[in-house]
Amino acid sequence: MNENVDWTRFIEFAGKFMESVDLDAEENLYKKELAFKLSDVREELLAGDPEWHPHFIRALRPTNLVNYRTIGAMDTLDDASLQNLQTLLTRFWLVAPETEKLNALVAGLKELNPRELSDGIATGVGSLLLMAVDPTEFPPYRPETVRHFWNIIGFDYKEAVRTPQGRYDAFLDILDQFRSELAVAGLGDFDRLEAQGIMWTVLNVDPTDEWNPEQLASFRQWRGDKIGAPRLGTESGEVERSFGPAPDVEAAAQLIIDAGILGETSPFWPGGCSWTQENADDLIRRIFENFDGGTDSFMGKIERQLAGAPVGVYVLAAEFMAIHMLPLVNVRGDTKISRVQSLLDWSGANLEIPDALRKGLNAEGAFHGGTGFSVRMWRHFCWLARFVLEVRKRSAETLSADLGDPERFALLTESVPDDPLGIKYSLEYLTWPSYFEPITSRTHRTKILKAFATEIGGITGSTDPEIAFDLHRLRRVHEAEAAGGQVDWYQEPYVSRWMPQAADSSQRAWLVRQSQSGTAMLSTWLDEGFVSVPAQHLGSPEPGSPLQQIEAAVNSGYQHIEYSERRLRAQEFHRFLSQMKQDDLVASLLEDKLYLGVITGPAEYFDEPLSRLRRTVVWLSTPFGKDAVPDPVLTLLAEQGSVVDLTEALSVIADLYASEPSAVDLPDLEAPKPSAAVVPVLKGISEDFAASIHLQQSALEEVVRLLQTRQQIVFYGPPGTGKTYIGKKLGEYLAGEEHADHVKTVQFHPSYAYEDFFEGYRPAKSTDGSVGFSLEPGPLRRIAAEAAADGNRDKPYFLIIDEMNRGNLAKIFGELYFLLEYRKERINLQYSPDKTFALPPNLFIIGTMNTSDRSIAMVDAAIRRRFAFVELHPQEGMIAGLLERFLKARGKPSLRADLLNALNNEIEDTNRDLMIGPSYFMKPHAETDEGLEEIWKYELLPLLEEQYFGRLKRNQVREKFGLAAMRRKAASSVGPVDLSLESVEQVLDGEGTEELEELLTDSEDTAS
Repeated sequence: MNENVDWTRFIEFAGKFMESVDLDAEENLYKKELAFKLSDVREELLAGDPEWHPHFIRALRPTNLVNYRTIGAMDTLDDASLQNLQTLLTRFWLVAPETEKLNALVAGLKELNPRELSDGIATGVGSLLLMAVDPTEFPPYRPETVRHFWNIIGFDYKEAVRTPQGRYDAFLDILDQFRSELAVAGLGDFDRLEAQGIMWTVLNVDPTDEWNPEQLASFRQWRGDKIGAPRLGTESGEVERSFGPAPDVEAAAQLIIDAGILGETSPFWPGGCSWTQENADDLIRRIFENFDGGTDSFMGKIERQLAGAPVGVYVLAAEFMAIHMLPLVNVRGDTKISRVQSLLDWSGANLEIPDALRKGLNAEGAFHGGTGFSVRMWRHFCWLARFVLEVRKRSAETLSADLGDPERFALLTESVPDDPLGIKYSLEYLTWPSYFEPITSRTHRTKILKAFATEIGGITGSTDPEIAFDLHRLRRVHEAEAAGGQVDWYQEPYVSRWMPQAADSSQRAWLVRQSQSGTAMLSTWLDEGFVSVPAQHLGSPEPGSPLQQIEAAVNSGYQHIEYSERRLRAQEFHRFLSQMKQDDLVASLLEDKLYLGVITGPAEYFDEPLSRLRRTVVWLSTPFGKDAVPDPVLTLLAEQGSVVDLTEALSVIADLYASEPSAVDLPDLEAPKPSAAVVPVLKGISEDFAASIHLQQSALEEVVRLLQTRQQIVFYGPPGTGKTYIGKKLGEYLAGEEHADHVKTVQFHPSYAYEDFFEGYRPAKSTDGSVGFSLEPGPLRRIAAEAAADGNRDKPYFLIIDEMNRGNLAKIFGELYFLLEYRKERINLQYSPDKTFALPPNLFIIGTMNTSDRSIAMVDAAIRRRFAFVELHPQEGMIAGLLERFLKARGKPSLRADLLNALNNEIEDTNRDLMIGPSYFMKPHAETDEGLEEIWKYELLPLLEEQYFGRLKRNQVREKFGLAAMRRKAASSVGPVDLSLESVEQVLDGEGTEELEELLTDSEDTAS
């Protein structure tokens, strides 16, 4: 044993932790589970199973034992590198692995990705491969934590860690010594994995509340947790005060902050100091004690509140306005400058914004303040004024030291007796951008640290100064890993690790019903600035908890209600706890009034039965009457439930919110607002389009008017009338050339069902390789979701349903029948009963039905009532004469049109639905005699034989409707023929000679 190793304190604190920590639950079980998974991967690899690699990565991802960048490096290998990894692992795992193999393994891993797989990290990967064989003998190795362990106990590891094997063997040796010391101390007999868990706990876990202050202080000092300059990581123990992500902003802010803290001349006020006790007291009295609850803007209120104030108070307010707005990326520069200059102008002292400050106000900023940051501006002014009062209590020497050290500055801001509400974090960042983060959400700060705690050897503590210190340490680690690249925890590869719901980070809107448990809550909400749900029996699941965890809490606490009601409660609590977030809009109804507000804080529990679970809200002063609320919002407000998702109408609600005078201080969002869901005005039919499909413009315009008013039409008629072709062409034209993807086609058939058309369960392979079922959307659900998406709601979408009458419509549409008639309503879904669905008003449906199909008789009155039916008949309406127009446009003889007319005239009037459409004769091969013969033989005659089955024999059908008979009929109906040389040449130059021969042979007029 190394003679410098001292186990006394480590054993003392290990015993203390073992009294309160369940080591199996916290440390051992998940490591053994990983070992079992890796053991399965080993068997797959050695058996040649190609799935070994995805299973290997999948086993590593959930654990904190491997850096996510390391996992990514092994997941994104090219084919050659993947083969090399397979060879490395096969050699390592082929026989019982030993630590002697670590050196070769680490060397090979480093060749795969030297940046992400350093010696220490690769040794850690090797320890997990060993753990797959025997976790109790080969525990996991994390280089940062092991070095911290060795340093604390005084182990001189410099000679032992020259090789990967030396590092890991030394770690095992020290663990064996630790096990012996634990046994001697009477704490128990432990294997290596258990000893590693105890070591990890002592070095990374925060003590519980059971530790008294003396024990806590002693422990943190021993472990190195004490906040102090020597822990900042440089040789001198100091951090250089330099600029961060927004230098112009930070430089401008420091001109104000430094001068104010040190009692120097204000950059806005030559010869005057604004940061005085008198000015701060006066500003608090005017803004806080004489609070203005009017409905106009913050600038309108503060102009009244400051009226008659000394110049110094105006200057102080202008400085606070600049500090508040300088770092915001969501407010335009001209808005920032205008507000600051207005405050200076009102002072009457002819003051101007200096160029350096103007430059900062015009710069991009450092963070998005969100709605909550802006609507609390008056609270921020009050906090900054109290900060000035705290500053003026200290000597110049103390303040100089406070300004020169970030950790002292953190203690200074911490001493202000007020809820910081984000402005404290902003002030710290602006003052020390090289140390503090531009993150104004305490929740986000805590989540980031929890996600990456293992990368800095654990979290120091839970106070704001401790959190700031840990974030600084974490940034240094990530900047070193990024090798000079930019580190932004709101971007990948970081954000998905601490905020998994980042993909759904956009603003949402919610309805929270004010009548809960028989008590009207709205008056309390408006007076005290919050929204709530009772949650008396919920327990205390953490905000952000998954639905399954909240369901477990509801099932435990609400056993007195029916299971179906428990499920609904769990969904509502999940929305309030985990889906709702800061800056979302919230609405509530009282009689015929709609009240709107913006959520400004996280979910919190209170000791109040009627409002135990709350979120702070800034409510608008004036409600909206229902007559001023657009239809999309009214439809959603009718949904059942205490917490309803209104995001589908977010743009409409946001417009309402912005229209109220007291809401004008919302951030200037430069991104375009999403459009509301509306029935788009369909464009008119152009002459060129009508000509391109050989239909009359007036007939098409009538169809468009039907679509505009009914939104659902059916083209029906005999075969060959172009129902599908016209439907698709019309949809593409109305959607526009640039939106061809807004037209989707689906075809019904007898086996088609609701599950195919809308949504249903389909076999799916889960992440662990097993096969289960997942709920998959069908074409209607997909196009409805696309049409309802932000940016698409004012654009028309078209679903073409071909052969509509071939399917069992009642079976296919199910409860959607209701929505086809009541487009503004919403319904609960068969496979998603917890959700409601509405057909977007910008989705149009065009169906087609073939009247020669006997299944059209199955179309009941319900479906007929829900669609406008447009007949396409060869002899009447918009299709009549289509073939003639088609042939004329192409300079072709009219023979094909004459044949079609002759054929349809031969079909009795009682069989008008059996007539033949022109599309058979518009195909390219119909231009030749051979083509016409084939169309008649293989397409028309079989169809007619089926239609006349039981009435005419096969030879009678062919005799009555055959091509030769139709030629004679067509010829007899032509009349006198012009046989001039010019006419004959035209015929010969056009369609072949057989037509001419028929006319010469069979026409009596011609013969005469």
